[in-house]
Amino acid sequence: MFRLIRRIIVFALIAGILFLFLSFWKGGEPFRWFGKKSREAGVIIKEKSEDLGKEADKIKEKTGDLKDATKKVTKGIKQTGEAVQDITGYKKEKEKK
Repeated sequence: MFRLIRRIIVFALIAGILFLFLSFWKGGEPFRWFGKKSREAGVIIKEKSEDLGKEADKIKEKTGDLKDATKKVTKGIKQTGEAVQDITGYKKEKEKK
């Protein structure tokens, strides 16, 4: 626990010293550049996440259609099996036992 607190304090001190060093050396330009680049990256990330979301929706729709088709085929197979059992009389023999 104390190591975690010590690491947080050391990280904060290093970040503060780095901030002061950059402020004295370059002024506010590095911070403005970082803000501008992170804003641009945010726009790109937002656009790409929208594209990925659309693709995920398409995949989900396709899998939903596939599940529906599988359920229909399974239902058809069961009905066919029951019809075959009725025709052959297997179902009646099974009920008697």
